[in-house]
Order: sequence, then structure tokens, then C-alpha cells
Amino acid sequence: MTITDTRQSAFPAAEYSERVERLRVRASAKGFDVLVVTDPKNIFYLTGYDAYSYYVPQSMVVPVASDAPVLVLRRQDVPAALWTTHLDEDQILGYGDEYLTGNLHPMEYVAEVLKSLGFGKATIGIEFDGSSFSPRGMHVLEQALADATFADMNRLVEWVRCVKSEREIQVMHEAGRISDHAMETAFDAISLGIAESQVAARTYAALVGGLHGIYGSAPWQPYMSSGQRTNTPHLRWSDEPYRMGRPTMIELGGHRHNYAAGLSRTIFLGRPPADYRSLEGAVVEGLHAALPRLRAGNRAEDVERVWRRTIESRGFEKNYRIGYSIGISFPDTGWVERTISLAPGDRTVLNPGMTIHLMLAVWLDRIGYSLSETFVVGDGQPERLSSLPWELMVK
Repeated sequence: MTITDTRQSAFPAAEYSERVERLRVRASAKGFDVLVVTDPKNIFYLTGYDAYSYYVPQSMVVPVASDAPVLVLRRQDVPAALWTTHLDEDQILGYGDEYLTGNLHPMEYVAEVLKSLGFGKATIGIEFDGSSFSPRGMHVLEQALADATFADMNRLVEWVRCVKSEREIQVMHEAGRISDHAMETAFDAISLGIAESQVAARTYAALVGGLHGIYGSAPWQPYMSSGQRTNTPHLRWSDEPYRMGRPTMIELGGHRHNYAAGLSRTIFLGRPPADYRSLEGAVVEGLHAALPRLRAGNRAEDVERVWRRTIESRGFEKNYRIGYSIGISFPDTGWVERTISLAPGDRTVLNPGMTIHLMLAVWLDRIGYSLSETFVVGDGQPERLSSLPWELMVK
């Protein structure tokens, strides 16, 4: 049987090559000979590899010199790499299931690959804090490569990912349209007596179904808390029905080619009381104060400082960061890039092309209010990825 389907990737091969080269420049400056990338989002960024296979160890071996990178996967996942990347077949290596079902470990296979490429005594950069790299994996590498030197990459790929290309920003704009569509779907669905889980189901459908031919990839779970449960940020929906006189905080993100556009709004059933309107007013005023600081040349902490002073003048406080770098997102790994935090002490200088989820929720003892969206940093006012109003959504 002849298969005529073609490979699918959101980006051209040249863009992936450019990403690898930017990574190599940074790696060379830090004295690495080779990198072992294990975080699934970083592997996706460098290759386009897109399969739910990161429940088992997988690695991308990136020589810092000019040799071609190699992707190491479970053997049965090799075809997925052929479908989703621009890599040549000889750049994709598969280990057998004996590395999963017996006493062997997949990192033993990775160690053999490193030796075969001449890195048995090299300085090897490792993602010590990677989401898919276990302590046992590190121990296996150290045992198998006793003459090598291992050093923490310290989120090297994530820092390369911080500044987005024009094509990445275009994809995130599409994700933003999906986010708006899903939030409007949730608003339309919420009504007196309907179960929170039913609204969640419709919201999920909107996140995947998208609109106008722009379809969503697998989304990170929405957070949808109601009533007094809005005093904390990361709760899912329940089976309880919606009731009048209560707020519902929704945080979701449309995903397009695995790029996310985070978005939060608060929906209120009934007439909001005056004290809740006061909280809303403080958050929205803080947003207007913070946005002029969210521009190239300012530091991350500058944005948080003006926000904090604004809401404190209205009698409220938030002792958490108010935003972070956002981009690639997979289920189970989330969309936070773990680099920039809009928080006291983060002196990272903002650059054009950075994408920030400005998260301005405030959680009080017995209730909360959520407002957030994703912005693209530029030389002037940041570019919105949402077109929804910033005010409380009253129904």
C-alpha cells in the first residue's frame, strides 16, 4: 500500500534550523559540547515533534558544533516524528521496549548514542529541572558516562523561546481568537441551575472546535471556580449548579499548533454588590496603570510595581506575581515558560516579541476576581491577543 499523505508542521524547516542555531550560540558561550534536551515543549520547539509520547523518556541530542541533532524516542513513536518534523530518517532513533519493561533504562540508550557521536568524555548540558527527566535517568547517565561532565542547562531552551518569531506571534493570535470564542461560549452557557460540568464540556468543545476554520490543538484544562471557591486560582469545575448572586472565575487558553493564549474573565450571575464592583474597579485600574510599563526596555519588576501600588491605593493587595512568559503548551505540562515573572526582584529586560500572560487576579479570603490576557511586547503599547472587554461579565 502506498501512502501519499505529507508531513505536517506549523513552521517551515528553516525556522526550526534557525532556532537550533540560536540555541547553539548560547550553549557555546556556556562551554557545552552537547545538549540533551528532554522537556517535551523544548523538543517540540526545536523540531516540531508533536505526539503524546512523553510519558516515557525521550531526548533530543544537540551537538553544539555543526553536526545534525538527533531525536531519540521509543521505537513505536518514530513514525510520529516522521509525520510531524522535518528531520531526516537517520536523525530519528528508536529504542525498543526492553528499555521500558526490564532492568534497562532508556537513558542507557541515550548514553550509547552520545558515545557513538564522540561525546563520551564531553561537557554535557542537561535539563536538571526538566518536566520529563527523572533522578533515575540522571543516575543512569552518570553511571554510563563516567568520564563525561554534566552541567545544568538552566532553562537554556526556554530563554531562547522567550522571543517569538513573526510566525509564532501569528499562531498565538489565532490561539487568542479561540480563547475569546471559548470564553464567550462559557458566558452564553452559564445560567441558573445548569451544572458547572456541563458548561465545562461546552467550553472544551469550543477550545478544540475553534471557529472560522481555525481549529484548536489539545488544550490545558480550564479553571472554573464559582462562589466562595473563587478564593483560590486552580480549581476545576464541580457538579454543582450555578446560582444567582455568585461570581465564576474562568481561566482558559485557546491552543493553536500547541501555542497558548491565556485568558481570564469573571462572570457574575445577578446584580454584583458594591464591594465586588470595588474589587473589579481596582483590578481594571491596575491593568490600565500596568500596560504602559509592559513595553520593551522596561524590567519585569517595573510592571508589577506600578500594578501593586495602584491596587494598594484602592485598599487591596496581591502578594503573588502578576504575569509570566507564555508560549508552547502541552497537556500535563502547562503553558508557563518558567523564565520571566512579573514579580519583585525580576530584573529581566523586556524585548520586542516576548509574549506575556498578564494575570491580574486577586484572591481574597472568601472570594476572588480574575482578569487576564496575553500580550505581545513591543516598543510601545503592548499588542492584545484578545478583543474582549476588560470589565466584569454580568449576566
